[in-house]
Amino acid sequence: MAYFYDHLMRHVNYHRWALYISELFSFAEGERVARVLELACGTGNLLLELAQAGYKVCGLDLSYEMAREAAARLHKFKLESEKKSNHPLPFAPCAWRGDMQNFAVAAPVDAVICLYDSFNYCAEPERARRLLNCAAAAVRRGGLFIFDVCTEHNCRRNFGNYYERESYLEVSYIRRAYFKPLRKIQVNEFFITDDFSRGPTLYERHEQRIYSLREIEAMLDPQQWVLAGRFDGMSRRPGTEKSDRVHFVLKRI
Repeated sequence: MAYFYDHLMRHVNYHRWALYISELFSFAEGERVARVLELACGTGNLLLELAQAGYKVCGLDLSYEMAREAAARLHKFKLESEKKSNHPLPFAPCAWRGDMQNFAVAAPVDAVICLYDSFNYCAEPERARRLLNCAAAAVRRGGLFIFDVCTEHNCRRNFGNYYERESYLEVSYIRRAYFKPLRKIQVNEFFITDDFSRGPTLYERHEQRIYSLREIEAMLDPQQWVLAGRFDGMSRRPGTEKSDRVHFVLKRI
């Protein structure tokens, strides 16, 4: 999907999302947020927005192809910035292949972010706890872990029985989405065809576990995290099960 991911996500306003996340950085204690790590960074669109805003960014994604696109995007930003200022950047933005449920950093960052319901890819609670533990180890005291989740309300209303057919350059794809209420699993299937070579259709299946907000809060280790906020969409209104998307802001103890 990395080849047409930006086309698939063209409805997302990354600039607005980056501004919102920057506002949430105000929950951090101590020094201001400067160093940011994004988990499941995709092709790096949000990282680029944050880098352009002056943050020292890095990211990881389990998909090698996604991470490669993100790394190329950030490297281009670095070269253009250095050419414009005629000085090397003090911090080189970067991206690499890595598992958000099993990672470590050489030095603590001020904030870890995990967006566009990537948290929901933790298929079991134990995997979600591993992610929370890794984030806790990566963030300085007083720093933040910000992530969003898709709610069951959103799945049932918008993706209970979803179908789309699109073309991008020489690629065509069909996307089917449906919700399995008994298992609380949101499924997205992609059937991808190379129109140029007329080769075999490729198949990708994405499954996301849809947790209740109460389930997520029960996973938080009180010796690691304080829940600083739980917000509806990109607002400061309280997030509820009636929200489509809920942002969690956790502060490291």
